[in-house]
Amino acid sequence: MSTNPSLRATLDTVRLHLACGLGLLTRLPITRLLPAPYRNTSAVWPMARSLWCWPLIGGGIGLFAGVILLLAQLAHMPPLVAACLALSAQTILGGGLHEDGLADMADGCGGSTPARRLDIMRDSRVGSYGVMALCLSFGLRAASLASLPLPAILPACIMAACLARAALLIPPAILPPARPDGLARMLYPLPRRPFLLALLGALLCVLGAALLGCIIHPMPAASLASMLGALLVAALTAVLTARAALRMLGGYTGDLLGACAVLTETLVLVTLATLAQIPGFF
Repeated sequence: MSTNPSLRATLDTVRLHLACGLGLLTRLPITRLLPAPYRNTSAVWPMARSLWCWPLIGGGIGLFAGVILLLAQLAHMPPLVAACLALSAQTILGGGLHEDGLADMADGCGGSTPARRLDIMRDSRVGSYGVMALCLSFGLRAASLASLPLPAILPACIMAACLARAALLIPPAILPPARPDGLARMLYPLPRRPFLLALLGALLCVLGAALLGCIIHPMPAASLASMLGALLVAALTAVLTARAALRMLGGYTGDLLGACAVLTETLVLVTLATLAQIPGFF
């Protein structure tokens, strides 16, 4: 039975975009997902065109970490230990890409000029600012995850991870690159349609997580408040990070995008954990 050529081409494009997103955001093997022309070749991957699926991949990463956290707590593991285990698994799955960006960005803050900050961020060594930023981000995320009630674990993990990968698209949408080279340079100019699809996908993913929360624990008001709080915090974090990047670097870099993702995920989890502590919220 023959396949419609246009349908096959569309499916190949979707597979290629998913492979680009998974190859960037995770350490999963993607060779089998690639269309044949892109296997064992030096063909340029359309990384910028694939960004529509990044928030969805982020939601999958969050679901993975949430399932580990939920199962660990159901197995009577101490909440903080379970949270650290889930964060470890998530970091291994993502290869620590965003955390590396956060550490480099934090170290760059010690520079006195944009050029000096960019030079510091190029250094592969991690300084004291980078270590402090990593410790604070992991500590806040672990403490937030440990304080979540069981019904809120999966929705919170999905929302935070999804919005983190959506937020990192905001700086390249409104800023120029700070360097003429680098991996993040290929996102400029940001393609409008994939960017809008990414935002729509993130919104639908967050809505789906809120609905999942209603199914697990029927409290629509709590799910709605969590969704709105997560969206607001993610938007503010992305915009403020972009403003800081413009002032400090004159534009965005790959490290800045990684830092934006970690900051967004951390602050969204802190927000959701705080809401969950309100009496009667869960």
